[in-house]
Amino acid sequence: MSDLRIIGIGNPLMGDDGIGIAAVERLWQLELPAGVEVIDGGTGGLTLLALMEGAQRVILVDAVDMGRAPGSIARFGLDDLLPADPETSFSLHASGALPALQLGRELGLLPPLSLLGVQPTKIGPGMLLSAVIASSLDPLLLILLAEIHQCAGK
Repeated sequence: MSDLRIIGIGNPLMGDDGIGIAAVERLWQLELPAGVEVIDGGTGGLTLLALMEGAQRVILVDAVDMGRAPGSIARFGLDDLLPADPETSFSLHASGALPALQLGRELGLLPPLSLLGVQPTKIGPGMLLSAVIASSLDPLLLILLAEIHQCAGK
């Protein structure tokens, strides 16, 4: 069981869609407090439910088409991701995360969770993040580290 589980979602072979994976790879290089797990969640899907099992709190990190300026970072709660009106939901780039979260919520399997989304510049074949998204990685990590230390301080 972990106090906090950070799960990066995305496909590093699809350019900016790899931001979640890039973030967890950077976190792996740091010494984090006990009770914090950092996981590569791949492209999401139903495996997310298994990856979240036993966590007290989860932060997902992914590229999210929010209609904002590329590199923008925003936090979303479960109700933001799964609103009553599905027409207002965000795009997680066919990662299968939204259907998995919907199922998890319906089955009562989800721990408290939030998603840190980064507005991509372009999702498409390529192994590198665009310059704008690569420059958003440090601010994203600062937000994640603040969350980690807040959780560890409780």
